[in-house]
Amino acid sequence: MAFKFIFAGLLVVLLSSWEIDAHGRLMEPVNRGSAWRKGFQTPKNYDDNANFCGGFGIQHGSKNKGRCGTCGDNFADPQPRDNENGGKYGTGTIVRRYSPGEHIELQVLITANHMGHFEFSLCPLNSTMELETEECFDAHRLYLIDGSLEYPVAGGVLGMFNMTVALPPGLTCEHCVLRWHYHCGNNWGICPDGTGRVGCGRQENFRTCSDIAIL
Repeated sequence: MAFKFIFAGLLVVLLSSWEIDAHGRLMEPVNRGSAWRKGFQTPKNYDDNANFCGGFGIQHGSKNKGRCGTCGDNFADPQPRDNENGGKYGTGTIVRRYSPGEHIELQVLITANHMGHFEFSLCPLNSTMELETEECFDAHRLYLIDGSLEYPVAGGVLGMFNMTVALPPGLTCEHCVLRWHYHCGNNWGICPDGTGRVGCGRQENFRTCSDIAIL
């Protein structure tokens, strides 16, 4: 009987170990909650590497059902959420200015690696209080210079990840929001073909938003 309890305890530990939090943030162009780290006079978010949709359990719980705030907040929070335009960190401070069609360098700092991939997208805003939407980001996904939409994250690597994306040649904006989306790949789940492996099923997600201009 004691053996059964020990085995059950070990099984719980092993299964829960697949859901360890990753941590990271977009540092170039610097995101809203981290802008103070580069000298901008913006509110300080000391937990700026943890914009993970409220956490795995909250994002995939019965209330949020997999949904995430557009810039990484708990979906259930009232809008504007802290990291959205008009929220606590969404002050509209432009941190970089680019030209249409320019190839721009991005830097992502990862402090806990859980594989998966990065995606990047834009959302042009027309007013100081306009909110970002998923539809807006979906309409302006950014391509890496190799033509892909996803940057694969090699497991076990920490520190700064560097990549280059191409801005749309015909898009200009006095205020655009550049979003980093990190879809992790460390959880075990069921794949579309019915098999189970690490990287399938529900995963942890991170997002940050940076304010830029393209003129």
